[in-house]
Amino acid sequence: MLNRFKPGLALTICTLLGLTVLIGLGTWQARKIGPKTDLLARIEAGLSAQPIALPVHLDDPSVLEFHRVTFKGQVLDRKPIKLFATNLSGKSGYHLYLPVLRQHGMTVMVNFGWVPFHQDPLPDLPVGQEVTITGVLRTSGTPGSMTPPNVPADNQWFTADVHEMAAHWGLRTKEYYHFRVFSDQRGAADALPQGGQVRVDIPNDHLQYAITWFGLAMTLLGVYIAFGFKRGRED
Repeated sequence: MLNRFKPGLALTICTLLGLTVLIGLGTWQARKIGPKTDLLARIEAGLSAQPIALPVHLDDPSVLEFHRVTFKGQVLDRKPIKLFATNLSGKSGYHLYLPVLRQHGMTVMVNFGWVPFHQDPLPDLPVGQEVTITGVLRTSGTPGSMTPPNVPADNQWFTADVHEMAAHWGLRTKEYYHFRVFSDQRGAADALPQGGQVRVDIPNDHLQYAITWFGLAMTLLGVYIAFGFKRGRED
């Protein structure tokens, strides 16, 4: 039977190279399944857990990413930043950000919730008041490849970059935390702003990708074998 299998040297080399690449990609995706599953489990645990007191010092905000925290402070008298965003129902509008000053002198950028584009005037926010904020900690936003740049002078914001926000509000580097907090506060169904607008957009498609790459490898191997026998019969 082996006498009839004659794929040729060139095809064999190309097939081996292709199999190496495809199996390598499949293995790479398969190795990502466990860590991504663990990450999503940690996020779910953080979002469902009772809020913890926000530490005074937090050098690495990523350790509390997607964890619920609570703290007290005074809402500074600043013009709210309106960040272009959709709510959890997919409606377009803005997220409203204001700085909240804690007693020890550090400021937190707080997302007070979502309002629709047509909302004018903006709903009353607790400017100048002492408040207790409970919400979800998120690290500073980073723009995507297609995200327009922020234009602070025109109050046009597309990325929640806390450093740009702080500069816009006249805060110095040592006066603010390098993260933000999404307020959980919700009122009636039609109350504005709508709090609790944390979105978890972390896909876990690695199993599908792994199956795809391994499937392509099997297909390539099948084509190689079929062609080899066909060529052998013709010879």
